[in-house]
Parts: sequence; C-alpha cells; structure tokens
Amino acid sequence: MKASETCQIVAQEDILDEHGVKLWAKGQPVSRALQQRLIERKLSQPLESCLRAEEGVTHGEIVEVARRLIDAQPLLHSAVSPWASDLLNDVPRLPMHPVAQLLLTAARGSNPQAYEHSIQSMLLAGALAVHAGGDRYQQRLSMLGGLLHDIGELYIQPDHLRDDLSMGPEAWRSICVHPRVGEMLLQRQTDYPKELCRAVGEHHERGNGLGYPARVRYLSWLGARLSAVETFMGVLTTQQPDAWEHAALAVRLVPGEFDGSAASFASQAARRHQSHGRIAPCPDGETVWEAAQELKNGLRASLRESWVLAASSTSPKVSGTARLVTPILEQLLRSCDSLGLWAPRHLAGNHLHELHLARQELAFRVQALRRITCWIDESWQPEETEELDRLWQSVDAGFEVEAA
Repeated sequence: MKASETCQIVAQEDILDEHGVKLWAKGQPVSRALQQRLIERKLSQPLESCLRAEEGVTHGEIVEVARRLIDAQPLLHSAVSPWASDLLNDVPRLPMHPVAQLLLTAARGSNPQAYEHSIQSMLLAGALAVHAGGDRYQQRLSMLGGLLHDIGELYIQPDHLRDDLSMGPEAWRSICVHPRVGEMLLQRQTDYPKELCRAVGEHHERGNGLGYPARVRYLSWLGARLSAVETFMGVLTTQQPDAWEHAALAVRLVPGEFDGSAASFASQAARRHQSHGRIAPCPDGETVWEAAQELKNGLRASLRESWVLAASSTSPKVSGTARLVTPILEQLLRSCDSLGLWAPRHLAGNHLHELHLARQELAFRVQALRRITCWIDESWQPEETEELDRLWQSVDAGFEVEAA
C-alpha cells in the first residue's frame, strides 16, 4: 500500500479468494479498497504472484543507487573500491524474478533505508566473493543473495523495526524468524537456485551454532558469506571511523563463527580506510582499561551464576537456559584471553584501541544472547525472571561502568 503511493502496482491476473470469488480484476491498480478485502478473505494464490510493479525497481536504478552509495559512504568505498567497476557491470546480469522485483519495489517505497541496506549488502557480498577467489557464478549469486537477504523483513510488523521503540518479546520473536520467511518466500514463489534460498535463511546463523533462528552449525558456503555480510552491515551502520577495525575483530573474536576470508576482507578494508587518513581518535587508556576489567569480572560472575542455576534451579526452563548460556560465556572469555585483550595493563600497549572495540562487540553479543535465550519463550513466571536477572546483573554492571 505504501509503495503504491509512488509507483503503480497492478493486478497481473484476477485476484480470487479461496472459493473462487473475484476480489480484484486483472489490470486494476492496488488501492486501500483492495487492502480491506485482503484482510477479510483468504486468497487462492499468494498475493506476491498476483501483482506487478509498473515503473518498479530496475537494474539501471540499482546501478545508480549503488554508485551513489559507493561515492557517498567512505566505509563502503573502502571495502569495495578494488572491484567496484566489475560489480556495477555485473548488476544488469542478475536475474530479477517478478516477485523479487515487486518486493524490492515495495521496500523502496515503504522503507528507503532498508532498500539502500540491501544494495550495500549486494556490493559487500560481491566484493567478498571476489576477494575469496570465487568464480563469476559465485560472485553473481553472492550479489543476488546480498540484495535479497532481508526480503523476509517485509513480513514483519513495521513498528517492530523502529529504532525509537524498545524491542519486547513479541517484536523479537517476529524479527527472529524473518530469515526463514525470506527463504520460504523465495523457495515457493521464485525459480531461484535452492542454494540461494537456503543462504537467505542462514544469514543470521553462525558457524558455531550461536545464530538464529535454527542455531545451525554447518552453513552453506553462501550462507556463511551472507552471515559475514550481515555482521559487517551491523557494524558499519554506526558510521564510526574505526568501524572496519570493529568488523575485523567481530568476525575473528570467536573461532568457528566465520571463515578466514571474512576476517581478511575486513582487515584489508580497515587498512584501505586508514590509508585515506580516516583514523578514529584514540580513547582514554585508563578509562578503557578499567572498564574492560569490570566487564571481565562481570562476565566471570555471570558464568559462575549460570553454573549455579544450571545445577540448582527448580525450573527446567531456567536450568536449561543456564546450560545454554554457560558454554557461550566460557567461549567469549576464552576468545578474549586468546586475543590478549585482557593482558596486564603494562603489557596492553597498542591493544587499548582493540580492547575498546572488543568491549563494544561484547556488549552487542551479550544483548543478543539474552534475546535469543530468554525472549523466544513468552511464558516466564516472575520467580523464573528473577533467577535469570541474577544471571545478567553482574555483566550489566560491567557495561554500565564506561557509560557512567
């Protein structure tokens, strides 16, 4: 409905309900009247296959937007500049199924920021494929995956995606399944390869089973690439000069989450970014060190509490959550130790900036861990919530130190 305000969307065939009653005639533009009828009836065919966007998204427009984003965004430019011309030349060769074109047009009309996000992801996915040594087929399939990876977000209640509203359990459950929605949509409504559909469903998964929605451990090659791109985009949205340094740390923090090509890609993007004089100011060393120590102590205290709850809680849900959280906290602590992030103060040296970035990354990971482990189930009892609060309060205190 929102997209139809700027682009005519028409029925490419009669829209019928499940009993064969015509609800909308072929060739008739979408309007609010159609919306009301769709709310009241179940359709005989999926709506996506019944509509066509006239003057919708085209390959030429995607190239234009992509070129503008590369020129306007230094972080994106630093990542894709070695291959930008080749990537832009390949855009017209990406197969654009009518359903995909319709939904991209809807995204452009209803959420231009999400539309640009998909094009940035397309460029990063293509650049990562070339960097990793993929052939032309892998490059184009990667670009298409980047362009369509968030197509499932169009089926999320829009308020759940607003940054100015707090995210409750209902919003998180809705967001958590959008990769699977996108996968099912592409499987059922398009003729794209199965490996592309699967990868769209994997773009929030991680190679060590800590992603969502299925917590799978073995990702397809394209799913692993899209997972890395999603992580890059999550960091780049901060627009901080050291975003690529943060991204490089994020993809190597926990062994097994991402493959080596993602880490080397981010590291090289960071070096290109710095070579243009885009260097973040150095944070105050003492503040960073003290905050890191508080965070380390908080993580260890939360780990001890997870051991206690796993062994002693009378609630199967709480003990099960604690058993899930325990190895993840152990892994985060081991990873930071192995990177030398918590070496003695006099040995930290140039690692203080990396320590600052690590703290930001850990804050994000703990927040994601809380959501994944606690918010999928909505039927927590007050006493269960109280027990879980004890699990997180120590690490929360660690994150509050620097903010204070």
